[in-house]
Amino acid sequence: MRLESTKFITDIPFDGIAIGGESIGYNMEATRKTLELIEPHLPADKPRYTMGVGISPKDLFDVVERGVDMFDCVAPTRLARTGGLFNRAAGQEKKFRINITNAQFATDTSPIEKDCTCYTCTNHTRAYVHHLFAARELLGYRLATIHNVHFMLELMRQIRAAISDGEFSKLKADWLLK
Repeated sequence: MRLESTKFITDIPFDGIAIGGESIGYNMEATRKTLELIEPHLPADKPRYTMGVGISPKDLFDVVERGVDMFDCVAPTRLARTGGLFNRAAGQEKKFRINITNAQFATDTSPIEKDCTCYTCTNHTRAYVHHLFAARELLGYRLATIHNVHFMLELMRQIRAAISDGEFSKLKADWLLK
């Protein structure tokens, strides 16, 4: 059915191709398989969009590697509002994020992400953001959201630059094999 749908949609003169469905984004194994199945049948000259991709930074590498140009997801902001903050050092085993509500961050004076240039990381500590969440201060959710959106935008900036420089595989390995 996916191939039949792909062939039907690509015959219509749309400016781009939206790839969706129940598994796209929420089930990354199925997303990867679907993209691998349909990619050879998609026109190379039209942008490709998927929705729901961004629960983990790894997801961005997976879809870009399979020819997707654009995507969106509520996960970075939703995770932020529950204390899930993207952090490269947390690595794949922890889905590249920390939970700022954990007690270990109550006295941690480091930024959420080392070397991050977002407003949150350049102006506030993990301990302060932890305190805001503990006190249920709305500023905590805002600072967490600022960080997560910045984190994903910065990762995409790196991915775009790596593609331009012919270094995508190197960047992916650097991110995912550490």
